[in-house]
Amino acid sequence: MARKRKKNEMQAGELNLTAMIDVAFQLLNFFVITSHPMTVTTNLDVFRPSPDTTVNPTKPPTVLRIMVLNGGLTLNDQQVSMSMLRDKLDFITKGDKTQSVLILCASDSRHGSLVEVLDLCNRLGLKNLSVISSS
Repeated sequence: MARKRKKNEMQAGELNLTAMIDVAFQLLNFFVITSHPMTVTTNLDVFRPSPDTTVNPTKPPTVLRIMVLNGGLTLNDQQVSMSMLRDKLDFITKGDKTQSVLILCASDSRHGSLVEVLDLCNRLGLKNLSVISSS
């Protein structure tokens, strides 16, 4: 008579990876937190060039300060009219159109005066303008 084979009732076991993943993340956290990375820039030798003594140091640019007040205009704290302002700005900025101009506008001044000053600076080719409102 033929023998009957017994069926194996064992099933393949399941592998639970959750615990291994947790351990891997714990190790990763440990090494990230406890490591002290070396800063590369602290170990670099930097050789700066010596200053050139033949070149004269440039003086800082002067700033023209125009105040637009209720009673008129001032250029560097001197009272001027619009025509005088035009002549002085033309003379001062003859060779240097990159001259910085600071326009201080009082809160009680006429808006038209500020627009006239801005138009004048535009006609003279001045591009470095700063407008500040003062109280």
